Amino acid sequence: MKRSAAIVSTAIACVGMLLTGCQKSSNSGTQNQSKITVVENTPVDSLDPAVAYQESAIVTVANTTEGLYTMDAHDKPQFGLASKVKTSNHGLTKTFTIREDAKWSNGDPVTANDFVFGWRRFSDPKNASPYNFELGAAGIKNADAITLGKKPTSDLGVRATGPKTLVVELDHPVPFLSRILAFAPFAPVNQKYFEKTGKKFGQDSSHVIATGPYKIKDWKLGDNTVQLVKNPKYWDAKNVKVKEIKLDVITDPEKAAIAFENGNADYVRLSGQLVSKYHKDKNFVDEISNFNHYLIFNMKEPGINNANLRKAISVSLNRKEITTHILKDGSVPVHSMVMRKLGKNPKTGKDFADESTANLSHYSPADAKKYWNKAKSETKLRSFTLLYDDSDPSYSNVAAYIKAQVEKNLPGMKVNLQQVSKKTRLDKMAKSNFDAGISRWAPDYGDISAVLNMYVTGNASNYAKWSDPEYDRLIAQANKETDLSKRYQLLLKANNILVDSAACPPLYQAGAPVLRRTNIKDMPMHISGVPLVFKYVYIK
Repeated sequence: MKRSAAIVSTAIACVGMLLTGCQKSSNSGTQNQSKITVVENTPVDSLDPAVAYQESAIVTVANTTEGLYTMDAHDKPQFGLASKVKTSNHGLTKTFTIREDAKWSNGDPVTANDFVFGWRRFSDPKNASPYNFELGAAGIKNADAITLGKKPTSDLGVRATGPKTLVVELDHPVPFLSRILAFAPFAPVNQKYFEKTGKKFGQDSSHVIATGPYKIKDWKLGDNTVQLVKNPKYWDAKNVKVKEIKLDVITDPEKAAIAFENGNADYVRLSGQLVSKYHKDKNFVDEISNFNHYLIFNMKEPGINNANLRKAISVSLNRKEITTHILKDGSVPVHSMVMRKLGKNPKTGKDFADESTANLSHYSPADAKKYWNKAKSETKLRSFTLLYDDSDPSYSNVAAYIKAQVEKNLPGMKVNLQQVSKKTRLDKMAKSNFDAGISRWAPDYGDISAVLNMYVTGNASNYAKWSDPEYDRLIAQANKETDLSKRYQLLLKANNILVDSAACPPLYQAGAPVLRRTNIKDMPMHISGVPLVFKYVYIK
C-alpha cells in the first residue's frame, strides 16, 4: 500500500470528525456522531438464524434478532427478550418469561411460540444448520437425536405454556446455558411471517423482521454493504446510542486499511505487515482473536492415519517461528486445542490454555526424526497434499513453511500444496476428500466445551473423523458434571488426549489487531459467540 504522509496525516486528523467520512470541513466532526462503519471480510450468506454461517451474517443476525440473552460490553450474559427465568426440577427445567414490551419490527408481539418455532427449525436436519450441534451442547432434551434425524422436531425440549411463557427442558444441567443461548441461531422466528415469506425468508431486507436493537435496510443477498439502522420498536431502544451501523465487505486487508485512512471506515482488522505499519497509530488496538488455527489430518486416509507420522509432522513445526517471522500480527503459539481467555481453572484462575500437559505441539527435530523412523516402518506413505483456502492471505506463507519444515525434518517425505476457496475446502473436509489441511475454529459460546465437543465421535465438525472411546467418555462425563472443578479436570484430560493424538495439531491463536477510532467505546471483540455486539456502543 502506497499512500503519502500527507494523506495519512489528514486521515488521523479526521479521527474526531464524522465517523463515516473524512470531510474537508474541520467543523463537521463531533456534531454528528450517529454512524459507525465496520469492515468485514466475508459477505452475509443469509439472515435466516438457522442457516447463517459467515461471521458477517452471525453479527448481523445477532444485532437484529435478539434472543433470550445477549452479551454486554464486558462479555457477560444479560437478559435480552427474556425478563426472568425460573429454575426447577434439579436444574433440568428452565421457565423463561418473555418481556411484555418485546415486539417484532412489524409490530407483532414476541411470543414464546416464536422461540419454539425458531428452535425447531434450528434442530431440523432438513435445514442442515451448521451450528445445530449446539442444541445438544446446550443440553436441550432430545436435541442430539433430532439433529441426527432419529426423532421429530416436535420432541425438542421446548414448549410454550402461554403467550409469554417458554419452558425449556434439559437432559442435564448446563452451567454456561445463558452464554450459549445468546448465540445467533437461538434467535426466535415469527412463524406467521415466515410462512408468509416462504423461500425468500432471510434473503433480503424485505423478507426479514427484527427483534433486536437494529433492523436491516436496503440489502439483498450478494450485496457487499449491510446497513443496520436503529429499531424504534426494540424494547430497550432508549439505551441504543448509535443510530446506524454500516458493515462493508472488503476482502483485501490493504484496501480495508486505506478505507480507514480515508475516513470511510471506523473499525478495520489488520494482518501481516499492516500490523507493524500501524502499531504506533493511536487508533491501533492489539487484541487476540477467538480463532485457533490447526492442522487437520484425515483419519480415513491410509498412511495419514498413522499416529507416528502425525506426531513427526507436529513436532517438526516451530510454532514460535510461524508467529514471529511469518505472521507478525500478534498471533501466539498454542499448545492446547482451546484458545486463550476461553476458560479458567475455577480454583486457581489459571488459563486453561496454559495448563495443557501435552507435549506434541512443541518443536523438536530430534523427536520428529524418532517418530518418522517409526512411521517409515509402519507405512509406505511418502507424500501427502496439504489443503488450505484463500480466506486468509497468510495461509499461503504458513503452508509453504509447513512444507519446508516437514521436508527438512522428515527426509523422504514430500508435501504438495493445494489452495482452494473456503467453500471448496469445507466441502472437501466434510466429505473426507483430503489428506491434511489448515483450518481454524472459534468458540460459539463461552465455554471450553465449545471446542472440545467438536471432536466427539460422529460430530459433524470433526473433519478429522478422529475417534477415541476414552475421550468420548470424558466429554460425556464433563457435560453432565455440575461440580465445576471436577468438570474442569475432565475437560483438561480430554484436551491432552486429543493433542497427544496429533489428529488436529494446534498451531497458533491468531492476533486480532484492529484500527478502531479512539472515540468509539464499548465495542470489544468477544472471544466467543457473536464477535461484535453493537447495543452498548457509544461515541464519546
